[in-house]
Amino acid sequence: MSAKNEHGLTPQQEKFAHEVAKGKSLADAYRASYKAERMKAETIYARSSELAADSKVSVRVREIQAAAADRAELDSAEIIREIRRVAISDIAGIMHQDGRVKLPHELDPVTRAAVASFEIDEYGRIKYKFWDKGNALEKAAKILGLFEKDNKQKTDPLADLLASLSGNVLGPVKE
Repeated sequence: MSAKNEHGLTPQQEKFAHEVAKGKSLADAYRASYKAERMKAETIYARSSELAADSKVSVRVREIQAAAADRAELDSAEIIREIRRVAISDIAGIMHQDGRVKLPHELDPVTRAAVASFEIDEYGRIKYKFWDKGNALEKAAKILGLFEKDNKQKTDPLADLLASLSGNVLGPVKE
């Protein structure tokens, strides 16, 4: 018998739980986890259903799914805050009052969010590279709907001409 992990599952049960959490059908998860090449389909369906009904396995599937959801979840408020930090960043945030350049751990959160990368050379000089502020401002403008307002100001010359002619066109004139 195989040793059980900290969740009380055998390696095959753990693999089955992972496969189900990924979205595979119970039968496909069973096939991926056990030697099922010579089994009849009915046997695979029955065993995979029994395995999925096992409380330890079902709890493990939910744990794996919850962990994946936490990793995958994007919070729109957090994204907007990050765009805002870059958009309002000021490169002066990398300097001390006396003119010395701050080390990365000394940066405030807004300045730190604006820094794409940094290098420290063999002499201890720090070179900061910032995220594109223009790009952040453009994204912020889109979020605020500023482009939509701007697009409404633009007119279609052909539509304007047709609108001005409505009701005023008599048709072709004979000479």
